[in-house]
Amino acid sequence: MEQQQERKGMIEKVVRAMMCMSRASWEQGTAAQAMYELHKSFPEDFGTQYFVCLSHDAVVRQSDDGRLSARLCRGDQGSLDTTAGLEALIRAYEVTLDDFYLSAAKRVTSYLLTGIPKSENGTWSHLAEKVELWIDALYMGPPGLAAAGAAWGELEYIKEAIKQIKGYVDAMWDREQKLFSHIWDPIGKKFIRRAFWGVGNGWAISGMARVLDFIPESLQQDRSYIISVIFETINSLLSHIRPDHLFHDIVDDPSTFVETNLSQQLAYTIFTLRNAGYLAADRENGWIEKARLMRQAAWEKVDGLGLVQGVCGSPSFDHAGTATEGQAFFILMEAEYQKFLEHKTE
Repeated sequence: MEQQQERKGMIEKVVRAMMCMSRASWEQGTAAQAMYELHKSFPEDFGTQYFVCLSHDAVVRQSDDGRLSARLCRGDQGSLDTTAGLEALIRAYEVTLDDFYLSAAKRVTSYLLTGIPKSENGTWSHLAEKVELWIDALYMGPPGLAAAGAAWGELEYIKEAIKQIKGYVDAMWDREQKLFSHIWDPIGKKFIRRAFWGVGNGWAISGMARVLDFIPESLQQDRSYIISVIFETINSLLSHIRPDHLFHDIVDDPSTFVETNLSQQLAYTIFTLRNAGYLAADRENGWIEKARLMRQAAWEKVDGLGLVQGVCGSPSFDHAGTATEGQAFFILMEAEYQKFLEHKTE
């Protein structure tokens, strides 16, 4: 087992590499969230300036309709991608008390509540210019709105986040395979991409796990529903794990490339569930061991520059390569692993 200083050195290397990367809107937001969660786990080693500065630039590039980081090059055509940094933005306000961050966060929440395109049944569109559901959305949108609801005492925000999760589960979760497909066309009522994309499932379970933090006891039934979907999806994903503790890009298609990031996302989610007290003892023992092995497999993919190799590669994400999101989930995984270690010694 690696020593604490070795771990911190590896994390620093991955952070430095991430900060050197070009970032689209969701990558900016995911990087900011990663640095916020890392600060919570290592407050003396990784200060608030990381997620505050990442949030600052997201606001500098905020569009008039409230979408963060949307004013970049020719403009970001996403809707939910641009909201991935909402929770980090709220935390930036909490540590600075600067209305620059609060007013920007209010604009994002207004966009999610009233400005974003939706399907006929009110489910958020992942795209700004046409209505499509992409499973990545479960990380990009609901956690931030739920965080805003908890921070500002707005229960309706949390209820809306839960409603959106249910909308995506209803449209995109295969009841037999217990996995999420990638892209759904709610107008044509057909899948644009039915495939069980590994990283898409990772976005979904990690996003739903974040929302659990903000659900009050009065909504216990909704919490139980979300937990059950997360658990069943994890069970199904683990049935497709390779001997090297990685996954194929399409988890049930061995002809697709071997991919690193889902292992990080799964490990992060399992450690998160364990740290929050959601894993019963019989499930915990098996899942924690698998999370450790997936974490180790990800460590072995970090090169000398601190780049996590073999993730869905930027900019097209259809090949093994490197990407900000791959760096961010290594950091998120390590943040939750640190909490796990601390809980073990209590």
